Amino acid sequence: MPAVIQGFVITTKPKDITLESFPTVDTIPLGTTGAIVYPDLYKGVAISVAILNQDGANACQVSINGSQQFSLAAGSQFNVNDQNVISVRIVAGAAGQVDLVAQVAPQLLTTERARFAFERG
Repeated sequence: MPAVIQGFVITTKPKDITLESFPTVDTIPLGTTGAIVYPDLYKGVAISVAILNQDGANACQVSINGSQQFSLAAGSQFNVNDQNVISVRIVAGAAGQVDLVAQVAPQLLTTERARFAFERG
């Protein structure tokens, strides 16, 4: 059953072993605010994301899928696994960048039934 997350119709199931995923790496420069919207940038949904605050002195602010933002301590890492992540918004600290390493699965244009059907039309 598709879900709508932040206006995107999502048919991806994070634990679907038939999906072929690919890695992505994004960097939010120090002292800036940035957002990664996976369907826009990569035509897919992040099913896992590691957020690494490279700032050794300041916390960064993180919001996932438009949720309430939280602080990620200096030099810390936060992982989101087996979820459908549409967007991550980061406010980086003044002394270091924030890196995002994600596993992205392509957006499926059909249902599982249609993908694996033997009948041809």
